[in-house]
Order: sequence, then structure tokens, then C-alpha cells
Amino acid sequence: MKELRPLRHAIAERMDEIVQIITDEVGKPPMDALVGDVMVTLEQLRYNERQATNILRRRKRGRSQLFYSGTTFFEVREPHGVVLILAPWNYPLQLAVLPMATALVAGNAVLLKCSERTPRTAQLIEELCIRAGLPEGLIQISHEVPEEAAALLESGPDFLFFTGSSHNGRTVAARAAALTIPSVMELGGKDVAIVFDSCDLERTANGVTYGSFSNAGQVCVGAKMIYVQEGIFGAFLGALLERVSALRVGTTIESDLGPVRNDTVLQRLRDQVEDAIARGATLHTEWRCEADSIVPAVLTDVPEDAALLVQESFGPVVCLFPFARESDVIGTANASRFALSASVWTGDKIQGERVALRLQSGSCSVNDVIRNIGNPEAAFGGNKQSGYGRYHGAEGLKTFSRIKTVMTVDHPRRSEVHWFPFRARTFSLLSKLLRFRHGRGVQRWKELWGVWMVLLVLIPFSLPIPLLTRCAI
Repeated sequence: MKELRPLRHAIAERMDEIVQIITDEVGKPPMDALVGDVMVTLEQLRYNERQATNILRRRKRGRSQLFYSGTTFFEVREPHGVVLILAPWNYPLQLAVLPMATALVAGNAVLLKCSERTPRTAQLIEELCIRAGLPEGLIQISHEVPEEAAALLESGPDFLFFTGSSHNGRTVAARAAALTIPSVMELGGKDVAIVFDSCDLERTANGVTYGSFSNAGQVCVGAKMIYVQEGIFGAFLGALLERVSALRVGTTIESDLGPVRNDTVLQRLRDQVEDAIARGATLHTEWRCEADSIVPAVLTDVPEDAALLVQESFGPVVCLFPFARESDVIGTANASRFALSASVWTGDKIQGERVALRLQSGSCSVNDVIRNIGNPEAAFGGNKQSGYGRYHGAEGLKTFSRIKTVMTVDHPRRSEVHWFPFRARTFSLLSKLLRFRHGRGVQRWKELWGVWMVLLVLIPFSLPIPLLTRCAI
């Protein structure tokens, strides 16, 4: 599947320009734009080039020799048709080009609605598609007001792929359902990080700091709720605060996190933090939340009913909680309405995998964070209010296509035994066969004579006796 290779080459050739545009529009540091947008996109495109033909190929399927003798079954994957992709602003290249390219490889045409906050990135994507020689009209890209997304949905696409907040996703999903448009919803999260006392404290503190404040916390899989085992709670809090105080805010090549430039996000964060403090939470940092001057917030003692815990938050704010036992923290984590991703930090690999499997999130890392979603071969998606459906890897190609099953009769006869006209004798014989095939004990063998009669009717006489017996059993 080489048709999109020129697009990958075009992105690589204009990499520096792409990074600069994303930095200017979103406010993220160049390293975040390079890793989170450019690298993930390029790696997924390369995966599709190498694996799509095999994943989408025609596949033969088995069938019962008893009821489908003389037939062949196979499945093919076909495109949905026109795919509408509604992309967000926080990762404007990755979350637009990755689903767009996967939909194209699966054979679809694409309507791509980029965020109105990133018009230069949208224009750049259009230029990259032209540079790659993609057919005119195959992709239509826009970046107008949010209301345009509703109009595109009303136009009746064949499939919808939405990335955005859980609140907006519910509205879009409801309308898509009313129009019977199949969809995938990649929505927001409030990912948990579970820190056990056996962990490597230094690596864990470094990893959780990155997972919480990458892209200024404007990451759907960012760690927002940190559960730390009681024995190391104080030590971990101190280590986290030490690292937070050293973070450099800006958009230079050595900045760690950029400013938050979305006024709606800023106001929501202010309201959530102030509400938590008013309810008794403890703030451990010099919290500042201004467009070009932001200091991350680390809180403890946040009550369960605080808006910061029950609502989606999209910025550099984290909450820490102590826990005693593994079973307790799993129950608490699974009580969340969000279930996108998670991370487990432990010195016990068996414990890490055990906890990961018991968490209800769509994905989970053990002793790492965020990086797991960048693997082009691994599926990604959320559960609960974090959405539904999967993409990336083979699942992405399957998401943007649908299965068609075909049965062929190799040597057609004039009629089949179950066709009209229905007869009492046929009903009786078929009943005996089903009781023998699916029953148990003595009653099963009472039907043996009837079974042989059915086999002589259903199965061609050329089949050997042992095969007839195996079909029935």
C-alpha cells in the first residue's frame, strides 16, 4: 500500500516548518510538537504502508461440513464511503492526518474538519496532500467555525470519526445516532497513575511529572489523578513538587511546557481549582493560571464531589491521594466515569500486569506513561465517557472499513432440503439430528437412526462414512 508514501515524505521534508507552525498556533514547545505530532504521524503512516495490504486482504472463512457442504465462505473489507473526521486543536497534525490517512488507505474519501484554532496547520495539511499528488477532491479540508462541523454531519457522511471533549462528543454522538451514521468517539480522560511502594521512586516521579504536565496537561491521556501507596506518599509528593518547581514554561527549544492559550480552558481550570480549595483541598504549588504565565497545580485532600474530580480537566493540574491496599485503589480508579488510559508504577512486574488487567481503561502502561499510545501497531481508544471504538494499528484499518461476507455454492443443485415446500418428514428428521448433535446422555443415542437418515439426505453420497459421523458429532 504505497500510495500515501509521498505524503510521509512530504511531512518529513517540511518537518521544521510543521513544528514551528504547531508551536505558534498551539503554544506547545518544539519537542512536544516533534514527538507528539510529527513522529507519531510518520510512524503510523509507515506502518500502514507496510501492513495495510495484508490486514485488508480477502480471507477465507470456515463452515460446518454438515450444513454447508459444497460451499465456500470468504470475507472482504470494503470502505465505508465518505468519512467525516472532526479533529481537535491540541495535536493538530497527529489527530487530523493519522485518521485521515488511515481512512484513505482503507479506500474512503475524507471530509476533514480541523479546529478553527489551528488554521495554518489545516492549510499546511492541504498543501502536503497536494504535494503528495493525492487526487483532487478525494480530501476536502476546512477549518471554519464550530457550527460547520454540525453542517458537515447533517450532509450525511457514511462514517464519523470524532476526537474531542466528552461533553462535545456526547452531543455529536447523539446526532450521528439519529442519522444512523456509524462512528468512533475518541473523547477525554482523567487518567489515573497508581504508584506502589515497591516502585523506583526516581523514575516514577520523573514519569508522572511528564505524564501530568506534557503539553501543559492538554493531553487526553495525561495523568490527572495520582494514587500513591501510604508508605511512600510523603516522599513521592516531595519528589513531584521538586520536579514541578524546575519545569520551564515557554515555546523555546528547551522549554518543558508551553502556555495555555485557550481562554475557555483557562477559565474552567480556575473555577475547578478554586472550587476544590473552597471545599478543603490543599494546594502545594504557587498556582498561577494566566495565558502566558502558568504554574502547574498539585493538590491533595481533594473531596470526591469537587468539580476537579467529577469533570474533565484539560491543563496542568493534578490531584494526589494515598491508598493502603491494591484492591482498594483498583476499586477507586474504576469508579471514575472516565476510562481512556492509565499507568501503574511498581517494582513487581506480576503485580503491574495484574493491576493493568483489572483496570477498566482502554489501555494501560506499567512503569511508563503516554508513550504506549504512540506505538503504530497497538490499538488505542477509550471506555465509558472516554468514548468507544479503536484505531491505530490494524484496528485503525478495520475501523475505517467494514466486512462483507460472501458465500458461494460450488456445485449448485436444483433445490435444498430446507427450501419450500416444507414437509413433516423433513422437520422430524432435522429435529432428530439437532437432538443428537447438541443433546447429551442416552437420549442423544436414541436419535441415532434418525441421524443417519438425515445425513443421507443432507450430505452428498460421495462422502465417506467416517466423515459423515464426524459431521454429526
